Amino acid sequence: MKISPNRLSLLSLLPLLLTGCSTTTSFFSGGSEYSFRDSAESFIQMNDTRSNGAEVDKGLFYPKSAFSFTYRYCASSPTAAQQDMAEFNELAKRVCDVNKGQIIHQDTGSWCVNYPDTANEQPIFYARISSTELWADLCLDGPFVTLKVIENTEAAPNEWHQAAKVLGYQPYSQYRQLLPAPTTGQLLQPEKEPIATEFWNEESQYIYTNVGSVVCLYNRPEGENVGYTYRGTVHSVNNGLVKVAATTKLKGDIRTAPALEPMEWHHPMAYITAAANAWFVCG
Repeated sequence: MKISPNRLSLLSLLPLLLTGCSTTTSFFSGGSEYSFRDSAESFIQMNDTRSNGAEVDKGLFYPKSAFSFTYRYCASSPTAAQQDMAEFNELAKRVCDVNKGQIIHQDTGSWCVNYPDTANEQPIFYARISSTELWADLCLDGPFVTLKVIENTEAAPNEWHQAAKVLGYQPYSQYRQLLPAPTTGQLLQPEKEPIATEFWNEESQYIYTNVGSVVCLYNRPEGENVGYTYRGTVHSVNNGLVKVAATTKLKGDIRTAPALEPMEWHHPMAYITAAANAWFVCG
């Protein structure tokens, strides 16, 4: 796997880390020297089951197109899925540790940051892994496993910090409320996708200025294991809100679901109004 010269995969250095040689200390001098994205891709390639998956949710608009990576595969069994999740969680912790960071939990998920809970706090990467028994007919042996990484690639620190905020990172403030770590020590499973609703991006601007475009909205009711995607066309816009004539309700998130299962809906068409940045382009 190709790794950029300035970004090292932790998995590729595990033999060095395990030897305990004093020469390895020089690797830890740079703040975010180790790339979790590279390590996650090495994790995927470690066996045929993981590598026989696909990258999904390929964002066409910045900043998602530059910083976000989502991948899914069919696990070989429910036990294997749980093992993979445990290994991925531990990998995230190790990469965060060697970057001299700390994992914090927000309502959009788990972020590794430097200088947590200070004015100097800087995001390093976002990590998430989950499994679902939905669409079991497409996975003959085990559940679908989805992992997501948000990380800087080559952008300047200021550009990355702004992009991370758009992608769901909540900077430190006296009003910010972090969530307690799960009791199992795993990464937090957020109720919503890690996209901050207070920021616009290129996709929001496109949707707001293109009446008639096909867009989708994903909603997972609190406390439920599955959410639904509503799809329709932009009808009108006003004061940052987008009114969509929705005609289809689908089970799951269209951005990551392996198959789209139409749901019975008593409306042949219904108008749904939401903030422009709550919608995403899906057709």
